[in-house]
Amino acid sequence: MVASEIRDTWPKPLDVGNGQVCASFAVDGSWLSLGCVHPRHGFVEFTGAPAFDEAWRGQPDAVRRYRHELTLARHAALRLTGAVPVVVPDPHRPGRPRWSGLDRAGRYEAEAWAAAAQPGVVQRHVWRAGHDTRPRRLALVVPGRIERPPFAEITEVNPLPPLPSRASTTAEGTVLHVTEPVLPAVARVRVTVSGGVTSGWQIDATIARLPISWDPRQEPTLELTITCALAPDNPLVLDGRRPPEPRRPEARQLSTRLHVPARLRPELSSLIDGVLDYVLGCTALTVASGQRCILTDHRLLQLSWTRDAYYQALLLLAARHIEQRALTVIAEHLRWLWVRCDRGANGWARSHLPNGAVKDRAFQADQQLYPLLELLDYREVAGAWPEPPPGRSNWGEVVAGTWRALPIDPELGLLASEENPADDPTSLPYLLSTQILLWYTVTRLLTHAGELRLDAPALAGAADTARMAIRDRFACPGPFGAQWAYETDGRGRYRRYHDANDLPTAFAPLWGLCPADDPEWSTTMRFALDRANPGWSPGRWGGLGSAHTPGSWPLGDVQEWVVASLLGETSRAERVLERLLAVAAPDGLLPETYDSDTGAWLARPWFAWPGAVLAALALGVATEQSGSQLGLGR
Repeated sequence: MVASEIRDTWPKPLDVGNGQVCASFAVDGSWLSLGCVHPRHGFVEFTGAPAFDEAWRGQPDAVRRYRHELTLARHAALRLTGAVPVVVPDPHRPGRPRWSGLDRAGRYEAEAWAAAAQPGVVQRHVWRAGHDTRPRRLALVVPGRIERPPFAEITEVNPLPPLPSRASTTAEGTVLHVTEPVLPAVARVRVTVSGGVTSGWQIDATIARLPISWDPRQEPTLELTITCALAPDNPLVLDGRRPPEPRRPEARQLSTRLHVPARLRPELSSLIDGVLDYVLGCTALTVASGQRCILTDHRLLQLSWTRDAYYQALLLLAARHIEQRALTVIAEHLRWLWVRCDRGANGWARSHLPNGAVKDRAFQADQQLYPLLELLDYREVAGAWPEPPPGRSNWGEVVAGTWRALPIDPELGLLASEENPADDPTSLPYLLSTQILLWYTVTRLLTHAGELRLDAPALAGAADTARMAIRDRFACPGPFGAQWAYETDGRGRYRRYHDANDLPTAFAPLWGLCPADDPEWSTTMRFALDRANPGWSPGRWGGLGSAHTPGSWPLGDVQEWVVASLLGETSRAERVLERLLAVAAPDGLLPETYDSDTGAWLARPWFAWPGAVLAALALGVATEQSGSQLGLGR
């Protein structure tokens, strides 16, 4: 089981972004998409993908097939035809992809980058003549349109109604405007040709073409620069210049508590860089001045879950010594969470649009806790609280109100949820992972109770109640002895299961709930990582998965790496970490699910959460102020 077994081809497209816009390119260099935040509709995208059929909603297999279509070059918004050889992608460095190819006609190279501080992306193509110097013709073809994405989910709650379209395409010389007044939004494509000749754009009802002629005998080099900008109104004209490549220190202070063998550290460091670039470029997007949303991904579900966002934020905080933008980005995200987000009467919803509006109204209890943890993590790292919400002199009243609103059963001391962290309905109302997260959040609040003017004795009582409730209410017999149940009604009924999405259960010793040799925790995790668990996916590449989507999940592998490290099983921890690195794409991203027999990616070619939590755990750097591990250990 080595990386070469499954890295014969790229498992996903290549991505670029700058925190304002984000784009994807197919493996052959075709331009798949360009997206940005939209003030009214949350997110808009310039895309050539087929329209989503509303009849597919609620059909997981149909949704997954549609998501796969988004990765294919034949659905590009903008592509070259004609004299282009077969190309090989080279990530160069994540966020700055390159492609190259060679045939008798000569050498072809391309690269793409996001414009510096502008809402656009640039792709440059260069041909250098070879032995065959006959004149050539090629064309830039644009079938793309602008739309609000369908946000096609596996478990739908509140799908948005489709929008009508009144799109139009116009051109002036080598500048193309694609306009959708219903949104509104405009994509501006400008092409600069050097060494060749073009007569300008030709537009018919469904497609625009820019024909280009090149005679290598007259000009040995042809250079084609495409700049594409997207905005709610007429976007800026981009200058097309390459921004300087970001430089990060080579040294990585990797985790000392979790097992990271020396031979895997270089590859793990590359993964960290790739995930950082993806988060900063494509998911942590500016919404307004001083406010930034963190999406779960930029192509499939351009929405925000506080859970997914937390682990991306945790990565940025853990990487603050190598990424100077980290603290600013998290401060802006906290402002988005606590000021812009529509929390209604029940707190944060299952998911929010980037503009802060609610997308899915289902209540997930754990997602009420992650914003509190992110606020506390920021305080630990920065040594001060971020600016409080408007009209508040400090964070105390805001935090106290959020805590009081939690639907904690006064008799049981348990926090109920409508859905589990996999976005599936709960079978029983109280989830083990949520109670562990509840305990951890209240213990973190206790350390700052004085600053926040919170009732410290009440918080201490809540922590004790949560700890005892986990011991008493979740205790159940298992195939390996007494363990904790996945969920319970608190009165004797329970469900024995474990899911890749339930990270807090695996993190319990890191967070201080129990030691790693605690009999009930270790037995729970032995069950979780065994065929006895209905959530386990067997096979040569078998691992912990989820009832949500069949297969092995990298999030489950992360749990196994943590558990093996904490139990001192270094060979196992090394084996699992090696598997994660083998499954990862060359740009560092991990899928939601991969095939348990082959290791091939199965679901969600764009997904920030698993790569972010792996990278954050690997960094695991202690804060200078308190020595705490940023939610990764105490």
